[in-house]
Amino acid sequence: MKKRTIFLLILFSLALGLSGCGKAAQKPAPDATPESGVQQTTDSEKRIMASRFSNLAMEVDGVQKATVVVANPGTANGSGSGVLGLTSPAPEVPHANAGGLVVMAGLNLAPEAMQDGNRTNSIKEEVKARIMGSGDQISEVLVTTDPNMIKKLQDIAAGIIQGQPLQSYTQDLNELDNNIRAQ
Repeated sequence: MKKRTIFLLILFSLALGLSGCGKAAQKPAPDATPESGVQQTTDSEKRIMASRFSNLAMEVDGVQKATVVVANPGTANGSGSGVLGLTSPAPEVPHANAGGLVVMAGLNLAPEAMQDGNRTNSIKEEVKARIMGSGDQISEVLVTTDPNMIKKLQDIAAGIIQGQPLQSYTQDLNELDNNIRAQ
């Protein structure tokens, strides 16, 4: 009886040991949206992008501070995901071209740049061009110098970083999208 118990224990241990030696787990491939075949951008990548785009914007002469939010565009059926590289599902940006990311940038300009409308527009266009030229994942760049819209962008970015639910920003992002386009 004792030999049988020892034999079963050895057999059980051997089975457990062999079951752990299977094929190593493979990292899953990034998701691709079935409609467009476009690879989804991870949350971490969006945060890195937002930081990089903010730095690009601040390199433009006359820009003192830049707040950037990166979002996936909304699709025709009303679904969207990912803002500032945060958790899904995310608010959609309804007017964006399908397949790329939408970047919303709020710029605080130097006082002398704010007094000259042509200079302000030139700065905004240069920021758009730099961000658009920095990657093929971007379908659209929306830039504002309006203090109220910049404050909303800052509030959204701060809340997301603090871990607040992304769904609570859907209305704010859609309003910002419409207001920046109306400028």
